Amino acid sequence: MEASRIQGIPQPADRKERLLDKAAMMIKARKLFKDVSDLPTIPVIVSRVIRLLDDHESNPDEVADLILSDQVLAARVIRVVNSPLYMPGSKITSVKRALLYLGFRSVREMILTSYFVDGFKAPEQPFDMNIFWMHSFSVGSMSRRIAAMVGYNDTELAYMVGIIHDIGKVFFGHYLREEYGEMLAHINYTRSTTYDAELECFGTTHSEVGLCLAQRWNFPPVYCDVISHHHTSELAIEDPLLTAIVALADFFCLAYTISDSVAQATKPDRSEEYAWNLLRQQSRHPLPDNLGDFFFMLSDEYVEVFREVNQLFNTMTTT
Repeated sequence: MEASRIQGIPQPADRKERLLDKAAMMIKARKLFKDVSDLPTIPVIVSRVIRLLDDHESNPDEVADLILSDQVLAARVIRVVNSPLYMPGSKITSVKRALLYLGFRSVREMILTSYFVDGFKAPEQPFDMNIFWMHSFSVGSMSRRIAAMVGYNDTELAYMVGIIHDIGKVFFGHYLREEYGEMLAHINYTRSTTYDAELECFGTTHSEVGLCLAQRWNFPPVYCDVISHHHTSELAIEDPLLTAIVALADFFCLAYTISDSVAQATKPDRSEEYAWNLLRQQSRHPLPDNLGDFFFMLSDEYVEVFREVNQLFNTMTTT
C-alpha cells in the first residue's frame, strides 16, 4: 500500500516538495553512475543460482549442481554452513546437504551478502570498512528482531534488506574516495549526519546512489524501495512497514552502538517519527507507548545481536 494512503498516519505537509527534492537527488545520483564505467557486477553463475533459490519448486540437486560449477561459490557455501553462525551437529561437506540444512532462503541471503562484501573491496577506503559492515549486519539483525516483535510476515526479508540498506556509502567510498573522505573528516565528532553532509557535498545521498546500484544489480523492487527510503520512510511505496522497520533499526544502531562518521548517530526526525507511528499502527503485538521506551526494550536484545553479528562478520570476511 502506498504510504500516502495509509490511514491514520499523518503525512508531512511538504510531501510534494520532498518528492520533488527526491527526484532532483535521483538525477544527481544517475549522473554519478553515468560517469562510472567499471561498476562491480554479480557473476552470471551467481545470478542463476539466486534465481533458482528464489523458486521454492527448484530441485535441490539442480541447485547443488549449479553451485558446484563454481568452485569459489561452492567453497563459500561449505565454509559458511560449518561456521559458528550455524553450528551443524557434524561437519557438512556436501553442497546439497548444506542446502537442505540451511534452506534455500538462508543460502540465497548468504550468497548475496558475501558477494556484496567482496564487490567493493579496495586497497584503501576513506572509512573503516569493519565499522561499516558491523553496522550493516547489526541493522540486519535488529531489523529481523523488530519484524518479529511486530508480527511482520517475513523476518528474513527484513534481515536481508537491513544488511544492504547502506550500499550507496560503499559506492561513494569506492569511486569518490578523496571527496567522500574529506566530507567524513569534516563531520567527525560533530552533530552533522552522514546523510545531510552527503546532500550538501554531492547534491544526493547514499540512499539515491544505493538505489541506482540496486537497480543495476536487478534487486527486487522492495529491496530498492527500502534502500531508497530508509531515511525518508514517509515516501516508501512498495512496503512502507518494512521500510519503517529498517529505518528504526538503522536509527537504533546508529544511536546505541560505537560508530564513526560513516555511521554517524542522529536524532529522531520526521522520518523516524513517521516510521514509529506506522509501526504502532500496524503491529500485531502490543508495543510501548513511545519510541524511547521501544528503544530501551531493544537494548535488551543487543547483547545477542552483537554476538550474532560478530559471528556473521567473521564468516563473511574470511577469505
